Amino acid sequence: MIRSIEQLEDLLIPEIQEIVSRLDDGVDALYLTGLFGTSKALILSQIARQAKRPIVVLVSLPAEAELLAKDLRVFFRGPVGFLPERDEDPETRYQRIACLAGLATKELPLTVVSIRTAVERLSPPSALLGAAFTLYVGRLIPRDELVGALEVGGYRRVNQVTDCGEYSLRGNLLDLFPPKSVLSRVEESDLPVRAEFFGDEILELRAFDPATQRSIRAVEQVSVLPVVEAPLTGEACQQALEESADLLQYVSPDAAWVLVDPAGLQAHAASLSQDASRPLPNPSPEYPLGAGEGRVGGILDWSDVEQRLSLRPRIFLEEFLQSNSLTEEAAIGFQVRTITAYRGRMMELTRDLEGWRRQGRRIHLVCRSEAQGRRLAEVLREHEVAASIGSGMALPSEITVITGELSGGFHLDEASLTYITETEIFGMRHLPPRRLRPKAVSALASYQDLAYGDFVVHEDHGIGIYKGLRQLTVGGIEGDYLLIIYADHAKLYVPTSKLHLVYRYAGADSAPPTLDRLGSASWTKAKERVRASVREMAQELLSLYAARQVVKGYALPSDTPWQREFEAGFPYEETPGQLRAIAEAKADMERDRPMDRLICGDVGYGKTEVAMRAAFKTVMGGKQVAVLVPTTVLALQHSRTFSERFGNFPIKIEMLSRFRSRKEQGDVLRGVREGIVDIVIGTHRLLQKDVHFRDLGLLVVDEEHRFGVAAKERMKQIRRQVNVLTLTATPIPRTLHMSMLGVRDISTIETPPEERLSIKTIVARFDQALIKEAIEQELDRRGQVFFVHNRVESIQSVARLIKRLVPRARLTVAHGELPEARLERIMCDFYGGKFDILLCTTIIESGLDVGTANTIIIDRADALGLAQLYQLRGRVGRDKHRAYAYLLVPEDAALSEVAKKRLQAIAELTELGAGFKVAAKDLEIRGAGNLLGSEQHGQIAAVGFDLYCRLIESTVRNLKGEAAAEPVEPSIRLEAEGYVPEAYVEDPNIRLQLYKRLAALSLPQEISAFREELVDRFGEPPHETERLLTAMTLRILARSLCIREVNITGKTIRFAFSEPPPLAPAKVAALLHKEGGRLRYIPGNTTRTGSDALEYTVNGRDNIATAQALLSQLQECR
Repeated sequence: MIRSIEQLEDLLIPEIQEIVSRLDDGVDALYLTGLFGTSKALILSQIARQAKRPIVVLVSLPAEAELLAKDLRVFFRGPVGFLPERDEDPETRYQRIACLAGLATKELPLTVVSIRTAVERLSPPSALLGAAFTLYVGRLIPRDELVGALEVGGYRRVNQVTDCGEYSLRGNLLDLFPPKSVLSRVEESDLPVRAEFFGDEILELRAFDPATQRSIRAVEQVSVLPVVEAPLTGEACQQALEESADLLQYVSPDAAWVLVDPAGLQAHAASLSQDASRPLPNPSPEYPLGAGEGRVGGILDWSDVEQRLSLRPRIFLEEFLQSNSLTEEAAIGFQVRTITAYRGRMMELTRDLEGWRRQGRRIHLVCRSEAQGRRLAEVLREHEVAASIGSGMALPSEITVITGELSGGFHLDEASLTYITETEIFGMRHLPPRRLRPKAVSALASYQDLAYGDFVVHEDHGIGIYKGLRQLTVGGIEGDYLLIIYADHAKLYVPTSKLHLVYRYAGADSAPPTLDRLGSASWTKAKERVRASVREMAQELLSLYAARQVVKGYALPSDTPWQREFEAGFPYEETPGQLRAIAEAKADMERDRPMDRLICGDVGYGKTEVAMRAAFKTVMGGKQVAVLVPTTVLALQHSRTFSERFGNFPIKIEMLSRFRSRKEQGDVLRGVREGIVDIVIGTHRLLQKDVHFRDLGLLVVDEEHRFGVAAKERMKQIRRQVNVLTLTATPIPRTLHMSMLGVRDISTIETPPEERLSIKTIVARFDQALIKEAIEQELDRRGQVFFVHNRVESIQSVARLIKRLVPRARLTVAHGELPEARLERIMCDFYGGKFDILLCTTIIESGLDVGTANTIIIDRADALGLAQLYQLRGRVGRDKHRAYAYLLVPEDAALSEVAKKRLQAIAELTELGAGFKVAAKDLEIRGAGNLLGSEQHGQIAAVGFDLYCRLIESTVRNLKGEAAAEPVEPSIRLEAEGYVPEAYVEDPNIRLQLYKRLAALSLPQEISAFREELVDRFGEPPHETERLLTAMTLRILARSLCIREVNITGKTIRFAFSEPPPLAPAKVAALLHKEGGRLRYIPGNTTRTGSDALEYTVNGRDNIATAQALLSQLQECR
């Protein structure tokens, strides 16, 4: 396994030893020269290792500080702190708290800060630490005292913990999600903790997965930091109100301060001086003390901080010796050289590697992931260069591949060290690492967001309104029932045993459905209409699929060394979904029939990389590639992406669109015809009759649903002859994916994209000052702005307002009523940076990826749907800069409750949040419509999305000859009904979710695992819940035997079979003989229902255990 350089030994070079010696001698100032780039990180990590004292590194800008901290983590085995600037973003706040706590407790040996964070007013260290505490197994702490401590620390009580800063209390269990400590290992996931109590004693601590709520592993103790910098109540809050502190009070007095580029620090300090007395505008939940003199949130004067710093040991880092600052003898110099950018020139790289090896250098090739390191080692082997995969420093004349996020390479001549990053090797720009957040499993997602008042579909009775869970006593038996209201206020109580018949209604648009009437035939007729439509569509798809199976295609050869080299240049580690899609596409291409595969996944999930690997494989097989996109803007985007990615290989890429001159188009067409052009990217212009390929092998279609009818017909003709790969950014649900198996080849990429900085979302009244400030803030950092105003008739007046507010901004207007050619030209000009602001309608909702646009202002956000807002907000946040989304509502209008909820949901949007699920569901329905055709939207609306998917599945199975009888759903009748009491699981939504998941289980061992989960999450189940689990076990066993009813009353157990019973008569006869007269067979012609039955008379007390044993014996009679 490759690891980062945890085992990096001390560099025994005179310069570092001299620095350590001078610090030990009490020198107050040291000057280091010659260090630049990542060499600073190596030397500083060595100073921190060998000096045995804390090191605080001060740089000018926050981005510079963050980058240096990442570089330091490659070389330094201990924790490295980074203190970001204050921000309302929760993740930033938690990072600040963890870093400040680490400094205050003297647990951080190496920390990086920007000059602004060094001059911020902070709450005193004692106030921050006073709100922190530790939980450990065996600790005695009263529950009310613990809850009080959490409230002081800013934690929020919820029913189910999914995000940092939340806690939940259920009986003897307490769930808690504290910020990650700086002492946590980098590879550890951020996980919440579950504490199990006996009285006031903590019996056990377990880390658990917030997506599944299941415990993962036991932990001995957990540090609980506050989630606000200033505590909310108590003595610590009073202390913070009366006092203030700064960073120097958090740092150990013997720490050495490293000032990187002193001249740059002074220049940046001057720009901060005007902010020295500027307070925070208002108190906020994150900074409840507000701001002002003597309070948290203000800015100190740099000269005061600098004066106090002069009393601490300081190291000045300068690239070049400043003649006016010190004598030459006082400086310690290093010989550092830059690394050549090879940009995929492997022959040149291998030649240099062999030369350095002969010189005895220790050579490190730094990759950002283990998989990338293995790929690089394989590529080097193919070039006859041996490279070992290691975890420590290379030996002299050795080439070692290591992992780490190093921003650049260097040569350090004093130690004969060389570091080269994959960026310099392959030429791809440096990208942040992909951190995958856990996704909620589908079993949790479907019903977790079913709320009181939602529309639901009952498979037998139609569309109604869910009005919550009701605990009722029916026939003397207590249990939970779903209440559904139908037309004319008719009520239907659905027992939880019939929950499999109920779905959350999701239609094809946001229009509310019509409620059905109980007992009416209209619902049955609606289902039959949808079933007929689905059958017609499925027959067409199946015939197309069958026709493709008999067409002879061209089988491409296996991957070449160049293919592996190309794939090694991918700057991320592939996600599981990507790897699966790549493998499926390659397998298709190596068969001798044409491929027709759909790659499905949200924006940023890596579909384009799958297409580029397929394109590269095609070109290596001697064939051409056409990439077809619906708009010129997308053609430009793909052209840039492909050109950058393929830049290291002799592959000719061209673009064909209406915006190229007639001569340029002619040259491209000639190159395509003669085979000079390997890959051509274009709009529907590629489908015109004058486009002739020499040998087309692959057609990549992006967002096929956005093309017109004529273009789609032309694509159908091409599909019969060549490999086709279709990309779509609107996700389709897993249920539909599974239904379409054997009808359409689909690969889904479900892993979320790399974790960029979260989009800061502000909901505000329409305010001209706010609009001006938001636009100018983006322009000041040389970015671009989307301004969405969804009314064409008033868009020009908004344009005049923006020009008046920000005269320097270059503004353009785009909307759907413009001629297509002009609209595309405007979009391309904005994409190319010719304009600062794009004022537009919702036409930018999909298909526009502008990396420099990181602010979006949405006017009348209250009038847009949740999925629309989610898609629009997704236009920004694709760069390394913080993105902002401003959702504006009318300044004088009262918002409806629905609009308020919608805006709140989008503002709080998180991966595991309910708002995300609602938006995701809407997007999935759009994806289904795009995949199946717009005519299916009406069918989806008629019966709801989930039932529609079930109808597709049953229809496809029927047409393929796989139809089976409708599965029997046994009725279980016990003397006492089982349910989940409110005292055991308080939240009705979670209870409903548990019922739904329990109904979906199909194996007895799954019931056992489900019980373990209940114990883990809620404690030991009460007897009512145990009965529920028993009934479900009986149902599963009975279902597999086609028993439609299990009736247990007194000492009698009765099993009624469906027709015919799937049992061997001889085996049943043997069992009857074995049981004597206790077990009787009752033929169907003697029963009221006409079904065969078995009846058993119980001798002992436990009739339920006897019933389970009898069902197990019947399993042997099949």
